Amino acid sequence: MSVAAAAALALAGCSTSSASTTSSTTSTATGITTAWPADLTSLDPMNLSNSEDTEVANNVYEGLVAYDFKKTSDGSEVWQGSKVAPALAKSWTIDKNAITFDLDPNRKFYPSGNPVTASDVKWSLEAALHSLNAQDITTNGLQSGDDIHVVDAHTVTIDFTDTSGNPIDVGTTQLAMFVNTNERIIDSVAAKKHATASDPYASKWLRSNVVGSGPYYLSSWSKGQQVVLKANPDYPDQPAYKTVTARIVNNANVASLVKSGSINFAEFDMSETDVTNLQKAGFTVASQATPTLTYLTMAADTGAFTNEKVRQAVADAIPYKQIVSTVYSGRAERAYSIVNSSSSSYTPAWNEYSTDLTKAKQLMKQAGNPTIYVPLHYDTSDPAQENIALLIQENLKTIGITVKLTPETDDQQWDIINGRSRNPSNPGSADMVLFNWGPWTDDPKIPVGYAATKDGVNNYALWSNPTVDTLNATWQLKAPSSARDAAYKQAQKIIADAAPVIPITYADRQSVMAKGITGASFEQFASTRYYLLTPTK
Repeated sequence: MSVAAAAALALAGCSTSSASTTSSTTSTATGITTAWPADLTSLDPMNLSNSEDTEVANNVYEGLVAYDFKKTSDGSEVWQGSKVAPALAKSWTIDKNAITFDLDPNRKFYPSGNPVTASDVKWSLEAALHSLNAQDITTNGLQSGDDIHVVDAHTVTIDFTDTSGNPIDVGTTQLAMFVNTNERIIDSVAAKKHATASDPYASKWLRSNVVGSGPYYLSSWSKGQQVVLKANPDYPDQPAYKTVTARIVNNANVASLVKSGSINFAEFDMSETDVTNLQKAGFTVASQATPTLTYLTMAADTGAFTNEKVRQAVADAIPYKQIVSTVYSGRAERAYSIVNSSSSSYTPAWNEYSTDLTKAKQLMKQAGNPTIYVPLHYDTSDPAQENIALLIQENLKTIGITVKLTPETDDQQWDIINGRSRNPSNPGSADMVLFNWGPWTDDPKIPVGYAATKDGVNNYALWSNPTVDTLNATWQLKAPSSARDAAYKQAQKIIADAAPVIPITYADRQSVMAKGITGASFEQFASTRYYLLTPTK
């Protein structure tokens, strides 16, 4: 156990905080205490690197609109895809090529007390357009800060165009993109005080400071030990739990912390066995299917994986059914595309691959039986990934590929994916990566454009195909239609045949709570909305 983890556990053992319980399974807490496997890397919503960063951003910052969560029969809160709810904008009007947002005039930033204005919206979205994640925005038709118009203090109009400046029709995706963390609204008056000529959007300062309007504010951050959020007194709908304490426990056993009462909420770093045992012990387990895709990708621009036959052999060697049954105990399903199955553009293009080691060996023979030794990077914050990596390692060995398992933290894994795609002239080594990713919309342009086109922001493989590039460029900003669906189905088939990226599973996600707590939230990424948690009645 690391020194930081030991310190966190010692703190848990002597704490007199609101995490105290009347028994090991029942909570009488007035606050939430949870465990994180890693510390924050950034508080800037435009520059987040791991799940912990995203979780804080989702609780301290708000956007123009928010996900619409629906309560299930067990009390869980589940996102409804591209359907949105009011947030800083109390209403909006769609006028063919533009959206006009009417801001709630009563909203304020904390702790400054500055009102949320249309000028803050314009400044924040301009900052997002200058960030590394700008593709989320430009792909959906917001190309420039010049397209953001401050009408008055509480009204902002946003025009949408293609990259040539031609107006495009506004649809569900254009509105839904404003739920994303990189489009949260920042107190520009406060942030501008820390801007410089080389850092005009104060990114350096924002990485360590919060100036948001969300249901919580950052009360303290003891690096390597814990993060404390407290209820924003100016927020209109006060959260039931006024304090959230996240303890940085590194590689400590999260299930043991739950059992001991040291924490009363857990979502990270638990295996299926951990969750099952905690449920048997009397803790509340909330579980929901989410569109979080686990996929395998490999460098296709250099090394052995430039050979399509080798990539196809890998796709045929993956033990899909075994992963679902043994790693996830059946709480997952095989993924047959990088596009969400709920999309009208979905086609199960990767069903041409099954676990067929004989076929995989034949493909390797056709490729010349190359000698391959390759690192496989996996995320240590997700216990399932290590088990998946072990099964892949075992099967690839039988077809002549030696895999070196290479553990990474959540933020390191993002850096590996983005490092190649954002620096193709100097991409680094030709490895394999297991990655968890979830699109925020059913629109196929997101997974296809990001993972499988030239200059795609998540295209680790650095693979591209002229036909796929043309299909995506032609159709990405067009309104839904059967012709658009057909184009993206064609793109999926081409990508599947080439196998630079191999979808493996969609898995359920679980949260574990002490009895007396309900309202666990589920969306495409692991990121609890603490303001939705409530005591059971």
